Parts: sequence; C-alpha cells; structure tokens
Amino acid sequence: MNDVAIQIAQLEFLTKLQRILGEGLFSASYKYALLLSLAELSVEQSIPSDGTLRIELDELAGRFITLYWRQVAPFKGRLLAQNAGRQASIISKISAFKSVAPTLAVARSRTQWPRLVHEVGRLLVEMPLWKLQRVGEERLDFLYEERLTDRSIVLRPGVAACFRAQFGVVQALVQSAWLSFVQRLPPNRPILGSMTDLADFLFGAERSGLRVIADGLLGLQKGGCFYCGGRVRDGGDVDHFIPWSRYPLDLGHNFVLAHASCNQDKRDMLAAAGHLQRWIERNDSQAGVLDEVFNAARFPFDADASSSVAEWAYENAERAGALVWVRRNGQTSRLTAEWREYLK
Repeated sequence: MNDVAIQIAQLEFLTKLQRILGEGLFSASYKYALLLSLAELSVEQSIPSDGTLRIELDELAGRFITLYWRQVAPFKGRLLAQNAGRQASIISKISAFKSVAPTLAVARSRTQWPRLVHEVGRLLVEMPLWKLQRVGEERLDFLYEERLTDRSIVLRPGVAACFRAQFGVVQALVQSAWLSFVQRLPPNRPILGSMTDLADFLFGAERSGLRVIADGLLGLQKGGCFYCGGRVRDGGDVDHFIPWSRYPLDLGHNFVLAHASCNQDKRDMLAAAGHLQRWIERNDSQAGVLDEVFNAARFPFDADASSSVAEWAYENAERAGALVWVRRNGQTSRLTAEWREYLK
C-alpha cells in the first residue's frame, strides 16, 4: 500500500472505532478494556507478514486483569461501579483476588493466578468478545472474525498495524469514553471528585516495588546516572526509558535510574540514539542481573515486549520528524534512522 492508501485505511479504522464508542451499547466497561487490550498487544507483539495478529484468550484475560487492577482499589473508600446493573463479574473476581495479593506482581506469582486468568477468559467469551463490533442491528466486523481458533482470536489483516500507528489516538478515545461511562453510573456520582483525580486513579501506574528496583539499578549502574553517568547521591529517580506518556509500559526493562534533574529535563521525550544503544546493550548483557532485580521487587518484566514498544515509539517519532533528548539543559537533536542500527 502507498502512503495515501495507508492513511485512508487508518482513517476508516478510526471512523469505525468511533462508531463503536459512540453508537455501541455499553452496559459495562468491558468493551473499553477489550479495545485497550487489543491496542496494547498490537504494539507489544510482532506482526506477521500477512498483516494478521493472533492473540490468545489467556493473553487477553491477563491484560484485562492488568487494566482493571488499579480500578478495583477503593476510590475515596468505595469500590467504583463498572456496570449499569450489579457490579461487573470480572471486577468482583479481581477485587477478591487483590484482597490476598496486594500488588500485580505478587498476584502473578500466586498458584491461583492461572485459575483467575481462565475465569476472566471465560467471561470474555460470554460477554464482550462477540458484542464489541455490534452497533445497533449492524455488525461492523472489521477487527476480528467472531470465533475462537485454538483459544485465540485473529486480528484481520492491517488491524494491528492501525492500532500501532494510531495508538495515541485510540488510547485517548477509549480512555475518555471509559472515564465518561464510569462518571455517568449513578452509584459512582456521590463519590467522584475531579476528572483529573479519577483519570489518574483509573489509568495511572502502579508504583509498588520501585524502591527495590531503584536499589538494584543503582548497583547495576555502579552508582551512576544512566543518562549522564554522574554519581547519584540522593537515591535518584526511576525513569521510564520509553516515556509513560507515549506508552503506559510498566515493565522492568523499561526502567533506568537517573538523576532527578536528568529525568525532569528529559520529561516526555524519547532519548537520543546513543542512550537507546546503551539501553539495548544493558538489557542484553545484564539480562540475568536484571531478572534478579525485578524478581526481588516482584515486578513484571518482558524484555521482548519492552524492545517491541521501543521500536514502535522510535519508528513513529522518526516518521513525525521528532526531536530526541540528548542531555540536560534542554539539549536535543533531530531523530535520524541511526536508531534502527540498535533495534533490529
């Protein structure tokens, strides 16, 4: 496809997605979680040459649990409703599990985790999977064929590529619709505060375990800042190498330890190719040590997913002619194709 055809395909994709969000029937928040899950997994996985993407039911279920994990914590002392009727079944199951496993990393280590994933997967098949693409009496049928193949769904050709290319737009659309849905539910109205408070609660990062990670990274980096190499004397900041604002990835390999001043100066920018090269080399050469650090902190990690997200982020930035951060005092440069030498 040429550039014009790709742009038209992406516009049609977003138009249909907006129809689902604007015209579809939402009695629970499951469909929002399903759309975000499909978008995130499209970014994190490699797309086969035929343009399809196979997503296992257990992968979807695990991502559902991750998306809802923060939301089953009490908001101002009460559990938020996620259903127009009685509390959504998935929310109840995750909430019960969280009562005995306070963090997501601890939850994944429990022997009961596969059972929770299986139960959530069963509910996905019963509820949102075959209803997501329905708008009134019309079935849009543009995301995936509505049947399981070896306990998987297969995204249609080009769908994963559209999710990757338009991830920021998709995330903003879905999160905004999800936020409005939760605010409209009558049981939630007495306890909700500002839009900002609720957005951070629903979609923010889980920060448990970062202090342990900081100590481990400090030793790995021999006491120095990842970016400038200067000695870290105040504990430093655990920084998302691929900024959270670009992709909400809380996986261990995406973290580096930096001076607070370097972290604040970098803000939401991608780091220059030299930093990317050292990040890739660190993840490869120190894989065993990093695994020990993340396991000690009981923090989730997946080196392949982290690399895939980095490739996606730099590819989009290069296409947009973006600036990247070089060093403190606001020194930046234009991103060139050099980054491709390190992410292959």
